Amino acid sequence: MNVEIPMEIHSDEKGYLDRQCPNENCLFEFKVNMQDWEDKVSDDEVHCPLCGQIAPSDSWYTYEQLDAMQEIATNWARNYTLGEIDKMFGSLARSTRNNKYIKITYKRNRPVTFVNNPIGAKEEWNLDITCEKCGTRYSVIGSAYFCPCCGYNSASNVFDNSMNTITKMVQSLDEMKATLTDQFDMDTAEAMCRSMLENSFGQVVSAFQKFAQCKFKEISGIEKRVNDFQMVDKGSQYFRNETGSGYEAFLSSDELIRMKLYFQRRHIIEHNTGIVDQKYIDNSGDNDYSVGQRIVVKTCEALDLITIIKKLSSGICTLI
Repeated sequence: MNVEIPMEIHSDEKGYLDRQCPNENCLFEFKVNMQDWEDKVSDDEVHCPLCGQIAPSDSWYTYEQLDAMQEIATNWARNYTLGEIDKMFGSLARSTRNNKYIKITYKRNRPVTFVNNPIGAKEEWNLDITCEKCGTRYSVIGSAYFCPCCGYNSASNVFDNSMNTITKMVQSLDEMKATLTDQFDMDTAEAMCRSMLENSFGQVVSAFQKFAQCKFKEISGIEKRVNDFQMVDKGSQYFRNETGSGYEAFLSSDELIRMKLYFQRRHIIEHNTGIVDQKYIDNSGDNDYSVGQRIVVKTCEALDLITIIKKLSSGICTLI
């Protein structure tokens, strides 16, 4: 017997529908505007905003929605089964009412009321995103890399999310150090926070080089090696040759000098554990260190690098 039980899933107060990635290694939860889910999103292809998993639209129910649907189906089945039992034995009891040899009595089950309540939604979230390509509106906690409707990977959104995360991490190091000191000890907390601060240089450079590569491809149709944009002069020349504007169009000469210095420091931190060698001195012109010393990253320098890169990225976006 095939039975269809209509079930209604409500959106949150902003009109967004709860969804969850079916990839067991991801299970990322997100929301899609209900109207866009119905009008724009394909039945055959939905993309996870975090991992990029592609699956049909009926694969994206959250665990809470599936549990609610299971409960509704179970209640319907229990109600239906008891009703059928009442019919069968009630009829049998009536048929033997005047039989002097066999008499069957049947006490009817307590009626069960089947209530098909709509399935609710989680509270609305703060981060709402509109796809630059197809206009689909969706909401996430944390970061998103793909549009759930068309799968478009927005270099600008990914970059902005990355920079915001790095900025908050750097600004929160003192609070994190206090928490880590309570959990471990002062020495461990200091080492962990210093490592996070040093790694912030690499995180900023990685975010920028991917952003710059994607933006240059959008402008020129040419895909350059992502590592080319680790080299400030080379990346600037690419944009200058294609658009007439290099990095100097958006940064002051002093900001460009500091950007190059920070990029060189990032390189020596990642590839030589921060120990200064002659090649670093020759490439950077850094007079603050001698060969054999170790680079010390300051919070103000990390925030300065973030400010410079945000300013430059805003300028690059105007070239498109």
